[in-house]
Amino acid sequence: MVTERARRQYLDAMGIHLWVARHPLPNALPSSLPEVEAVTDDEVPQDHHQRLHALIDEFDHPESASMPTPAAPETPSREAGRPARSVRALLDNGRDKHDVAADSASVSTAAAPVLEDTDTPPRNVVSSPAGSPHEPLRFAVQVAALDGRWLVLLARDEALTAQEETLLKAIFQAGGVEPSASLSCQRFGWPMMEGLPVDDALDEARQGFKAFLAGRRARGWTPERLLLFGQLPVLEEVLDVHDGQSRVLELPLWQGPALESLETASSRRALWADMGDWQRWWQAATQTRENDDT
Repeated sequence: MVTERARRQYLDAMGIHLWVARHPLPNALPSSLPEVEAVTDDEVPQDHHQRLHALIDEFDHPESASMPTPAAPETPSREAGRPARSVRALLDNGRDKHDVAADSASVSTAAAPVLEDTDTPPRNVVSSPAGSPHEPLRFAVQVAALDGRWLVLLARDEALTAQEETLLKAIFQAGGVEPSASLSCQRFGWPMMEGLPVDDALDEARQGFKAFLAGRRARGWTPERLLLFGQLPVLEEVLDVHDGQSRVLELPLWQGPALESLETASSRRALWADMGDWQRWWQAATQTRENDDT
């Protein structure tokens, strides 16, 4: 659960300023909420500033997404007594005032456990089995969109090399797909922040990825289809892949081999044979858009 004070700290770190009534209105009833003291900059942990602003900057500078993320600084000892925050609570916009009051009352009677620093496990590896919902799922993918229409996911953490970018472009051309702009990949890794307690690992990973796409939709992405290169079981579980569909994103899904496996002529011929419907899909969607515009 997130207290009102912790919520204000995160919003302030993201540059979202809240309006707070400084004086009661005439004849107004007393507020049922506890008084919340102002939060100063030096009370907000600097690592939260850096991480949250890095996520915001990634939206405006996607080319920087392939750069390695610096290690988070050690959490100051004064953070030990503060209540823990969960990803679900940060994504939840529907909490009412009674929840906030209950949170504040419960925090005043018990302190949250201390979060100890641990070594970050390797990426693209699930850190806990499916039966441990209180440990976050861990995965990283490269994400791009062909003209904002086809969502391309590469099951890998590393950025594409120049040779792999050329290969991917040649694959789309061979499939009859001719986007108007070059493909630009950016990394998405989960969890976005370390050290937060987890209520439901799978559901929170799904909500986090959907929130990531919602931010891209606001910048013009309108995914119609999903292309997944490579295999990553945890990602397929997050997307809920079943019968050629991602039931989480509600999009048709095509899955092929990883780019790094296409080193032989036979593997490329097998891929080409599996791309037979690409041109029809692309042209049909293009025609539909043109009809809608007219």
